[in-house]
Amino acid sequence: MATPDPADPPRAPFTVFLSYASEDREATQAIRDALPGYGLEVWYDESALEGGDAWDQKIRRQIRECDFFMPLISARTETRHEGYFRREWRLAVERTLDMADDHTFLLPVVIDDTAQAGARVPDKFLAVQWTRLPVGQPTAAFEALCRRLAAGQGIAPPSGKELPPQARAERASRPTHRYPDFPREEPGQKVRFWALTIAWPFQSAWVFFNSFPKWVRIGLYLWLIVALLSKGCTGWGTDEHARRITPEQTRKLKQISDDYPGSLNEADVAKLGVQIAQQFAGTAAKEGEAAALMVVPFSTGQSDPAARKLAGTTFAQVYGRLAISHHGRVTLATQPQSAADASSALDLGRARHAKYVLTGTVEGEPGSQSLAVKLLSVADGTVLWTKSYPASGADPATIAADVDSAVLSLDDD
Repeated sequence: MATPDPADPPRAPFTVFLSYASEDREATQAIRDALPGYGLEVWYDESALEGGDAWDQKIRRQIRECDFFMPLISARTETRHEGYFRREWRLAVERTLDMADDHTFLLPVVIDDTAQAGARVPDKFLAVQWTRLPVGQPTAAFEALCRRLAAGQGIAPPSGKELPPQARAERASRPTHRYPDFPREEPGQKVRFWALTIAWPFQSAWVFFNSFPKWVRIGLYLWLIVALLSKGCTGWGTDEHARRITPEQTRKLKQISDDYPGSLNEADVAKLGVQIAQQFAGTAAKEGEAAALMVVPFSTGQSDPAARKLAGTTFAQVYGRLAISHHGRVTLATQPQSAADASSALDLGRARHAKYVLTGTVEGEPGSQSLAVKLLSVADGTVLWTKSYPASGADPATIAADVDSAVLSLDDD
């Protein structure tokens, strides 16, 4: 071992920063007066009356540079929900983030009978053993601790077996879930304050969640997994093919539907399908591929021009919207004989290997007409969804959006 050079200057004593509430000044002074006798230099502030940024910066610098931080805990600090000493405590805890877990820095001292369990202190204070000095009067154990620190020996982190019975009992009864303190804005720390404020509710929610018994948390995890799996296994309309309709697509679709003559002529229906495919590339089902849904031209059993216009315009809107939102999974029936006959529509759907068929018919006498839209299961002809829309004041775009929403809600069994 190298022999110290007598010419080397003596090492400066280790420094202790005393942090206290102003109401505990008398007890703090007793500790301050004792520490130099044990070989430790005390940083103890009595200039709070000066105030100002210079004083605040001085405190911050001392906490950054001190060797040990000694917070004094009492019934008075417990009742104080705010105070500058709490800012000092947070600054000391922040400094420990850059320290090794076994490095001695925090030296909490209790000057009365305040219990460690449930104390209103940072969690880091609860992770180290506390020293009790009633009314601040040093004890032999406290003196021995300070002399070891002054000699540079430090203290080993206590294990559960080495703790005295009272400390072990307090540690066992200590709450394991503590809610974070609401952030306070400090000078020059506005961005950090707002970031902590945004994070605070999420941290509190996580602490609240972890306060539940383990079996409850496991049950919630399982419920979440089942919900996600159920979402992933929903119907054909809710998979990756489902797309939102943009305002530009809505505008183009309205123009196409307004121009559609509304006839059941196969050429007109086929032309509509071509227009939709050209305007919205990739919307049509590929030739030879099975489509999940086949849309049949909406019909009317009357010669009323208004009824034909309503049926044609709504049909164009419905088919176009479904073709866009269910990209490449919707096919169009162009055969006119399938429009008015549900059984014919189902037969055609089976021939095209579709799972569903959508039909629409304008019914009733002029003045009391309505448009009935039905979604049928090709497998057994079951009506899965149906709705009737009054012809008076009907808006084809609104009806199309409603039909699209109904299709999206279906499960693919």
